[in-house]
Amino acid sequence: MNLEQPSQENVDFILKKITEKFKMVNASAFENMKLEQVHYDLLVELYQLISRKNSFSPREMQMFAEELSTIRKN
Repeated sequence: MNLEQPSQENVDFILKKITEKFKMVNASAFENMKLEQVHYDLLVELYQLISRKNSFSPREMQMFAEELSTIRKN
């Protein structure tokens, strides 16, 4: 998948992969998030960091969760 071009399909794909990787219970916070609602470049960077790791410490998961909250536009 080419993530260079912002699209709703890419946002959906990235959020799905991140929630799967973290086995997030409260993934509903990211469901139906629209392209216009996110800082796409930050989302892609975060996805790339997360996808490179096989496991996460509790602290890393907390830090990534905090970063995920910054992808929303105000």
